[in-house]
Amino acid sequence: MPKGSFMEMLTPRDDTRSPALFIEPRTLTNGAEQARRAAIYHHAIGVHQVTALRVLSSKIYQPIAALTYLQDHHLLTLEQDDEWAMELTFDGGMQKKSKDFRPHLPLVIRY
Repeated sequence: MPKGSFMEMLTPRDDTRSPALFIEPRTLTNGAEQARRAAIYHHAIGVHQVTALRVLSSKIYQPIAALTYLQDHHLLTLEQDDEWAMELTFDGGMQKKSKDFRPHLPLVIRY
């Protein structure tokens, strides 16, 4: 990160049950920086942009306010399931492919 920048943590420090949520500094998310990164990195499976994020939580988990806020503003979908997992969709799932990394990693990607 550039000197003097910081990440704003949204998850309380003492919360060990919730996902770690944070806001990147604007210097990492501005258009010029995104274009520079896109020009450098070409993903092997041909994906470009995350278009959906789905978080599966355990059935007993009560979401923190930050997580509910993100869901209310349609930045992610939060659903209860038997176990925690994250599902990332790239480019609207145009290629109609997916990869489930469970049980080794609680992650499913769709692209």
